[in-house]
Amino acid sequence: MKPQDHDQFWDLYERNARQPIEHACLRASRTKTDSTMDIADMVAWIDTRIWTMLEKSAWPTFHDDPTPQQAIDRIIKHSSTLARWAYLGLCRSHFRRLENRANYMGGMSRAQRLSLASSVDTKIEQREELDSAIASLRNSLSANEKQKLAASWIDKADRSRVALVLGATRKEDDRLITKVSGNAMNDNAVQQMRSRARKRAQEVLNAASKLPVYLFAGILIITMALSSAPVQAGEQSGGRRGLTPPAVEHDANQSAIVPGEQSGGRKP
Repeated sequence: MKPQDHDQFWDLYERNARQPIEHACLRASRTKTDSTMDIADMVAWIDTRIWTMLEKSAWPTFHDDPTPQQAIDRIIKHSSTLARWAYLGLCRSHFRRLENRANYMGGMSRAQRLSLASSVDTKIEQREELDSAIASLRNSLSANEKQKLAASWIDKADRSRVALVLGATRKEDDRLITKVSGNAMNDNAVQQMRSRARKRAQEVLNAASKLPVYLFAGILIITMALSSAPVQAGEQSGGRRGLTPPAVEHDANQSAIVPGEQSGGRKP
């Protein structure tokens, strides 16, 4: 695939291939791990794999210079295979984590075990909120803001994944990530970039409803620093007032209801 077609490919990938991949990962997690493997981990693994294949024009998707639509059709067709690859790539660390957790919990009392909440269950319950938060960032941040947020991400190993999830897939985005990761920028400049990018991202999140503190689970975890200022009433619901009916405020300044008023003023 030609470099100038990459932007079109990733746009089609988000619109057409994302949902089939998530459904395939959901099925694989349910059948192979009894839904204990995090779907977000599997999707992030597939995203990284596709990114690598695209950059190297690798088999079995990009080896024969396909058009963006041809590549997307192949990915959708083989989404189950991609989900199986993700499972195989993550299963060793996943089951080792489960074993370590089982050993740890085996040494706890029953009361201590009951007090623990499953992180996987929490992630599944908050899936819609996480998707909403990610969509808010994608839609509200400018291309330069996405670029700076990804390039200044504190963990170098996760910068490409952050860029992919945010949609920062332009050549200039990759160049800035490479420049920052190669220590070609002053540390103070990178820290200022990170501070401004996170502040802008938090403004976007604060404007949405039902926002979680974190956005991405598993391999890709983005933690946004919440403002220390107290939350004003109605802020989380977009500035809406409380649910107190206006009639209650009206009645506080009025005398008792006249008999027959509720029936349109007719006398009994």
